[in-house]
Amino acid sequence: MRISYTALETKVRGMIKEKRFLHSLGVVAVSKALAARFSLDPEDAAYIGIYHDAYRYSCDASSPAFCREHGIDVFPEEEREPMLLHGALAAVHFSQDAEGDVPDYFRIAVRHHTLGHRRMGKYGAVLYIADYMEPGRKHLDDSDRERILSGERLEDMIITIMDMQREYFMREGIAEASVSRELYDYIKAGGELE
Repeated sequence: MRISYTALETKVRGMIKEKRFLHSLGVVAVSKALAARFSLDPEDAAYIGIYHDAYRYSCDASSPAFCREHGIDVFPEEEREPMLLHGALAAVHFSQDAEGDVPDYFRIAVRHHTLGHRRMGKYGAVLYIADYMEPGRKHLDDSDRERILSGERLEDMIITIMDMQREYFMREGIAEASVSRELYDYIKAGGELE
């Protein structure tokens, strides 16, 4: 038996900066709405959402080795920028912090919420979308959010987000992560997240 959402929220609030905690509350709200829309459990989505950035400030040069020791594959971009591993660290610690076992799909969702992954599942898709478009994100306006939410499937919303990110990456000269490209190509070829 794991702790309640309220207890986990209190714990997470003590682990991250207030601005990041407010972001996480925004992610929870969007995650619950998306879960309800796509016949997923809003309470599971909320639990995952509040926890996703719990290790945002815990990454350092030792994080890649720590993740590998715990059976998590580390992508080249994460090796170069360990902060990208905060979801992986959260996946490792989720059951401990929840004070009880959590389903694999909880861990998989938090693991892959930053770069995305073709095996991140429906809850991972919900988290990925909510993390990108929660109301506190100032890089989006209402029309951007409407454009994302107009997708009929979670996969459609992810493609819209990734197209927006690709435009930004092109302007800034940022290389897209290989795992993100794989997700994009998988969905474009008709793949679905399970």
